[in-house]
Amino acid sequence: MNIKADIAIVKKELIEHKGSLFTAPAILVALFFVLVTFQTLLLGFEDFNHVVPFHEVFIMAFVASMAFFSIYMLITLFFYYADAFSADRKNNGLLFWKSLPISDLRILLLKLLTGTLVIPLIILCWVVVSSVASYFIGLINYNEFSGVIAPWTALSTLLQLFAYLAVALVIVLLWLAPFYAWVAMLSVFFKKWAIALAFVIPLVLIAVEEIFSFDAFQTSFVADFISQRFKGIVDHSIASDAAFNSRMSDMDFEFDSDNDLRGAVIFLERLPDMLWHFISHVRWISLLGGLAVSGLFVYIGSEYRRRFIQG
Repeated sequence: MNIKADIAIVKKELIEHKGSLFTAPAILVALFFVLVTFQTLLLGFEDFNHVVPFHEVFIMAFVASMAFFSIYMLITLFFYYADAFSADRKNNGLLFWKSLPISDLRILLLKLLTGTLVIPLIILCWVVVSSVASYFIGLINYNEFSGVIAPWTALSTLLQLFAYLAVALVIVLLWLAPFYAWVAMLSVFFKKWAIALAFVIPLVLIAVEEIFSFDAFQTSFVADFISQRFKGIVDHSIASDAAFNSRMSDMDFEFDSDNDLRGAVIFLERLPDMLWHFISHVRWISLLGGLAVSGLFVYIGSEYRRRFIQG
């Protein structure tokens, strides 16, 4: 096993996509910091005159950053896979990789691994950076916080949130792997047209299925599969556990009559329970089936690349 070649492939992927993985997130975080600070210093927040426990705001900032960067990551990964499997054709890169003792299948699997594990970890690091930026925005602009969060408390909070949400994020990405492998395989055949065809081909299949099903456009196996893949990661028949719901019922993110933010610390305390509940209710058979389909897509792309693409 040529570990150096494997590492070189992963590094190459990160370098080729440094704009979307490093530059763009840095600009977004900087813009957020500057715009909020500028607005506060110039316009002020007249209604923000209550005492806020900053540890809870710190947790809320992480969750909000996670929500934003998760959407950013899902979009970024789509464009990453639409380019990664065909990018080696540029600048005779494919000839270089073919000169190494490493198969096309292994190269594409390493690219898939980069998108499934390495890129999400990078995005999570930006979530941490964004959370810390939010912390400093509070210190600079507001003087009504109930106290500065201790460094060890901040570090412990970040490590807990990072670890728990990283596990959940990887599971979600494994669940969505067939969609990313689909557009990646198409890029081997059609290069820049893969993005459009990733949507057009399923739409055509759905239309053909509807036309020849003669049921007045009531059912579509392709549409049902896509819909379930996006929302069916958890077995809803058992996920609505009454005991679990009762334990989670007091996690309300809202200001009460005394302007005291509640729920964030409770969220952190309940996060292990929430994560375990999520893991135990994932439809693992469907997830493994999706990974098998993803592997098939990657294998088809690697065989076509090996047999018909020379440079």
